[in-house]
Parts: sequence; structure tokens; C-alpha cells
Amino acid sequence: MSWTPSKTRVARHDDGEAGESMVEFALVLPVLLLVLVGVVQFALVHHAQNVVTTAAQEGARLAAAEGGEAIDGEQRTRDVLGSGLGRTGESFAVETSDDGENVTVRASGDYPLIFPWLGSRDIELDASASVRKEGFRGGP
Repeated sequence: MSWTPSKTRVARHDDGEAGESMVEFALVLPVLLLVLVGVVQFALVHHAQNVVTTAAQEGARLAAAEGGEAIDGEQRTRDVLGSGLGRTGESFAVETSDDGENVTVRASGDYPLIFPWLGSRDIELDASASVRKEGFRGGP
């Protein structure tokens, strides 16, 4: 007794649909890759925005601490930006202001996108934080 393929297996290959799934995959693959890269880009920008916000908050908190100075807050902001964003964080502008009652730190800069074919190759990230200075204040 010899082995012969079943009719359904032969019929399935004879109707010309054998390569159809490969063609469908080839058509869908670029769309899937584009969606995947978009999700990765969104995650990177979201992470970078969180780093910039945290850097501004950390800098303002340190500068507002008792005995803290605006320059300390600015340096802390730059340190957090460098730790979280690497060389990209070094190009961010950091401004610190102290009005005697509150310390405000603002960090802003451009973050590069991984989609070079989109209009702008960078997205601007900006965050500011204001913290009331610590210390004894006389009551009424």
C-alpha cells in the first residue's frame, strides 16, 4: 500500500491560494512596522517629558530647601536631565528664578524624533516647577 495525498490537500494547493497569505503578509507588514515605530516614538517622548518635569521639580525643591540657592537647583536640574536623557539633556535650557518667597525652575529644549520624514525632526519639551521656600516665618 502506497501513500497518496488526500484530495483536500491537493485541492487546496491547486486553486492558486498557496501564496496568497505571503502576499497579504507583505502588504500588512509595512503598516505593522509603522504602528510599532509610532508606539516606540510615543513612549520615548512620554519618557522624555517625564524626565524634564522631574528635573524641574527636583531643581526647584533643592533650591527652595532651607540654605539652598538657585544655582544649586539649576545644577540639580541639569544633572537629572543628563541622567535621564543623556547627551540630548545637555542641550536643554534651564532657567531659575527666586522671588524671595518661591523658587521657580523652568527646563525646555528640543527632543529628536526617530521619524525623520515628519515635518519637524524635533519636538519641544517644556516643564516648570515652583516651590515655596522653606524656613521659619513669623506668624500674625
